[in-house]
Order: sequence, then C-alpha cells, then structure tokens
Amino acid sequence: MKQTLPILTLLALGASAQSPKVETAFTNSLEMPFARVASINALVCRYETRVKDYQPFAAATNAEWKKPDFPQADDHPAINVSWQDAQAFCEWLGKKEGRKYRLLTDREWSVLAGLTEKPDVAPNQQPPSTGVFHWGPRPLAKDVGNFCDEAFGKKYHASYDAKWLEMDDGHADTAPVGSYPADANGLFDFAGNVWEWVEDWYDPPNNTLRIVRGGAFRTGGEKRLLASFRGPDPYNVRLDSVGFRIVCEKE
Repeated sequence: MKQTLPILTLLALGASAQSPKVETAFTNSLEMPFARVASINALVCRYETRVKDYQPFAAATNAEWKKPDFPQADDHPAINVSWQDAQAFCEWLGKKEGRKYRLLTDREWSVLAGLTEKPDVAPNQQPPSTGVFHWGPRPLAKDVGNFCDEAFGKKYHASYDAKWLEMDDGHADTAPVGSYPADANGLFDFAGNVWEWVEDWYDPPNNTLRIVRGGAFRTGGEKRLLASFRGPDPYNVRLDSVGFRIVCEKE
C-alpha cells in the first residue's frame, strides 16, 4: 500500500543535495572514518558500522551473527546486531587500539538531529518534533535516505503488510553506506538505511528497553519519520533493520 503523507507534499521533488565538505578527523584500524562534531564535542563515525567492520570482531570473539534474508556487500551496514553486541564491539575495538569507543547517547543524537529537548525529561516522554524529521526540516525527497519506498514495495508487496512512501530511493533493502548525501555534520545515513542503537534507556527509571533512532529501510509511517521518534527495543533483540554507529573519545 502506498502512503501519501499530508505534511510531506513535495515527495521526491527536491533537487539532489550536495554533501557538505567535512574533513575526516582520523581513520581507525578498520578504516572507519570519523568526523569531529563540535556541537557535541565528539568524534563520530561518518558511517554506520559496516559488514566489513563488524566481521573481524565476530570472527575474533565467535559472536553470534545471523545473516539477513537479502544480500549484503561489505560496505552495507552490519545488522542483526543487538545493543549488547554493539557494546561488545566497542569494547573489543577499544582494547585492540588503545582507544575508547561507545555509542552516541540519546541526547547527543537529538542535538545532531537539530532538536532542542529538555534534559530532565525521559526519552519516552519527549514531545514529538512536528516538522523536523530524521533528515531535517526540508520536505522528504528520494535523496534524503533509504526509507520504506516504492523500491521496497515492489519487492515485498506480496509478503509484507506495510505502507510505503511515494518515492523511489533506489534500494529495497539496506544500501551501501554513503549512498546518499551526508548531513551538515558530515555523517552519512544519519537518516534511514538502518535504525541505530544509542546508549540510553528508553524508559527510566524502569530501565526495561533500549533505544534505536534514525529510521530504516522499513520505515514509512509518519510518526516514525519524526526526528524525535525513539524505537523501544529489548537490549538483546537482533533485527535486520537495526545497526549502530560509534563514537571515539580518544584518538
């Protein structure tokens, strides 16, 4: 079923944006490039953690890692990775390099998305960011990221009960990282491709669920396109639409 969103009346009509010129601050031993982002005073990986980044960790630690039901190349985001798996990857890589790696915090993610939120409000109580989406305030277009679109619908319409957006971003499943223009911070796929685990609990003080943010190739619902949307998931769940991005605290 195609979905036309009333607040997004210019679907796929925007001209292709150009990636900003952001220099890579450093590249680590896995050839993961990091940008220095002043707004959160952190070094953030420009890509979601790729298959070729995660593979050495999985091999070295004998980590459980299920392959998806669709093909992926080395430059696609690593998926079927739990919050625990992402934490273990950061610890493994940090020990390997003598650096400290971690996930973005929920608050950092909001700042990078251009949101102004109250720090004393729990993630699951933050108000919706009306008019501000994962890719920013401009209308949705086929160059903003990999979402649940006509390419998805053509492939899965017979087996997947979903609504998809009236645009074609060129990818039914995960896309190679960097397939769309970077955001103002020089980060690729901050909007779409796969959901990204962040550090925090969704529901403090109960602390039963972790958070994914940013949307994915399965995301088409209007509520889930808002930058404020947090996906609540168990820390040990592994899904084919969820991956992660890392931060380096020490070069």
